[in-house]
Amino acid sequence: MVITLMIGSFVAILNQTLMISALPTLMHEFDMPSSTVQWLTTGFMLTNGIMIPITAFLIETFTTRQLFLYAMGIFAE
Repeated sequence: MVITLMIGSFVAILNQTLMISALPTLMHEFDMPSSTVQWLTTGFMLTNGIMIPITAFLIETFTTRQLFLYAMGIFAE
């Protein structure tokens, strides 16, 4: 259990670090000011924070198979 939590924490930090390192490229490629890119980062972090309790609710409500098939169906559209 502890190892799973440690891996999850590491991936979350890595995910945020990768987003921050991509900011200069986003600014250059899309010709956006730094304030707009900072809002993108805020939105990204807010979405992550909102999805954690939603994911917990979905895992409690549906089976893993149902969630997987539904997610693949949405992704394939």
